[in-house]
Amino acid sequence: MVPPAVNRIVILYGIGGLSDVGRHAILAALEKPSVEHITVITSYPELLDEKNWECNCLPDSGHTNPFNDPAYAKRLEMVKINSWKNDHDLSKHFQSATVVSCLGNRQPGWKNAEIKKGWIAYEGNKQVIKAMEGAHVSRVVVISSIGLKGDDNAWPHFANKVMKILFKTFQRKARKDLEAMESLYKQSSLDYLLVRPVGIGEDVVPVGEYFLQEYGEEAVGGNMAKLDVARFMVDEALSPSLHKTSKVVGSKPGSPM
Repeated sequence: MVPPAVNRIVILYGIGGLSDVGRHAILAALEKPSVEHITVITSYPELLDEKNWECNCLPDSGHTNPFNDPAYAKRLEMVKINSWKNDHDLSKHFQSATVVSCLGNRQPGWKNAEIKKGWIAYEGNKQVIKAMEGAHVSRVVVISSIGLKGDDNAWPHFANKVMKILFKTFQRKARKDLEAMESLYKQSSLDYLLVRPVGIGEDVVPVGEYFLQEYGEEAVGGNMAKLDVARFMVDEALSPSLHKTSKVVGSKPGSPM
């Protein structure tokens, strides 16, 4: 595998809270002058047209589709996937790129049945891995979750225990999808980072910073903005510091839920 060129990035997003981080990763990448080309791969390009991105980034005006902004249009490319259940030859889109993958979600889908269609972390990332290997690129930063199997002590916060209970009961299918996805990356030769955000609240205002959980230290804050998670993922995609591992990211230690 060759190291990624920092001027090209592939961003994938689906539907649901974790996948919303992928929408925001487009904005985080556009903040980087060094990123010349951003390829967005999704089954939901229309979500970029929504004013409400399920966040509190711009409470007065909301987001606008960056593809419709002449200042950004030349840096952006959209690739629509009809279904991740079908095989796609995507390797040409990954040439000389680093990758941010935000497919899948951890929601139960009670309020919105459409969310259940978003349990595609395994199916989607299986094709991401295949495409990356075909393109001979290695660096990928992947959205996952706290509370999964084998991650008991990653975040010393009561909410981690709550998340584990939810994953064992109401959100079993979401958990199985995310755990299967993680296994794919752990078995691959890729230079992956599995990002485990704490709560990502729709009412949280971005503050332009993030905090990483270190073993034995105070728990990071239990809620943070989706854009701040996205910024961490883009930073790690462009300037890798954590390799073949997972990391909990949150707000400033001591911050309330």
